[in-house]
Order: sequence, then structure tokens, then C-alpha cells
Amino acid sequence: MSADFYSPSELLKQAVRKHQTMLKVIASVFIVLGFYALLAPTTFALGIEKILGWTLFIAAVASFAHAFFIRQWRGFTYDVVSGLIFAFIAFILLTNPLSGVISLGLIMAIIFGVDGVVKLIRLFTGKLTGSYRAMVAVSAVLSLAIALLMLWDLPKAAPIFLSVIVGINLIINGFGLLALVRSYR
Repeated sequence: MSADFYSPSELLKQAVRKHQTMLKVIASVFIVLGFYALLAPTTFALGIEKILGWTLFIAAVASFAHAFFIRQWRGFTYDVVSGLIFAFIAFILLTNPLSGVISLGLIMAIIFGVDGVVKLIRLFTGKLTGSYRAMVAVSAVLSLAIALLMLWDLPKAAPIFLSVIVGINLIINGFGLLALVRSYR
């Protein structure tokens, strides 16, 4: 047996201790960005939209480069078509940011709606019991309510909902990282 064998939890503990300063910095950045998203939702949503637009532009360039530099690959057509789709979406997002934010809001509303419907189906067809069944029911109703609220006031609500959801996620992840660091002191 090797004396250098560590359990996964021991390896995590060592990694957290070794990188605790960087984890605290990342957590702080998450928390600050999360509060910025909540305090300036329109600006934050436009920033997210721009990042997505440039990411898709880079993906388009990469797809075209892969298609034309590695022509013998069998996926040439796939790379060209996906590059065109990425380029088209990037162009729309980068030239009309407000439409991009509204589109992202619509996509989020659809995701929440589908999530709520799937949870309701699971609620009535699955073998859920006790408090878990109640939580799935509450989650399904909330998902559907959020979807309907977003669709009800979509143009105005899109940047707010996008920023609130991302902001809360960033804050929770930031505090989660801080809790991780504290748990392995």
C-alpha cells in the first residue's frame, strides 16, 4: 500500500487550505457582482448579453477555423453550419442588445415554465412522499408563477428577472465558497 493515498475528502481539505485566499477572493467577487446585479439590473443584464454575444462570436470564429483548417475531418459541414448559426446569433445580440436581453428573458420564462410542468408531472406520476412531495409541489407552483410573471410583463421584466436570478445565484455561490473555506480551517 502506498503511504501517499488520501481520501477524496482529505484531498478537498488540502486543496481548500492551500487555495483559501484565492477562494475568498473569488467568493468576494461573486458576492459583489451579485449585489451589483440586484442594484443595477438593466446595466447588469446588458453586460450579460454582451458577454454572451462575444462568446458566440468567438465560437463562430473557432467553428470556421476548425472547418477550414481541418478539411479532411468529416464534420466540415457541421462546423460551417454551426459557425453560421453562432455568427448570426452573435450579430443579433451585439447589434441590438435590448432585443438580446428580451430574448434571454423569453428563454428564461420558457425554461421556468417547462421546469414547472415537469415537476407537476413528476408530482402526479412519481412516488414522492412527505415533505419532499410538498417541496416539489411548491417548487412547481413557483416555477410556473415566475414563468407567467415574466411572460406577463416581458419587455420590461426581462432585464430585472435575468439580473435577479443571476445575482442571487452569484451571492449564494459566493457565500457557499466562504462556508467551504470556513469548514476546512
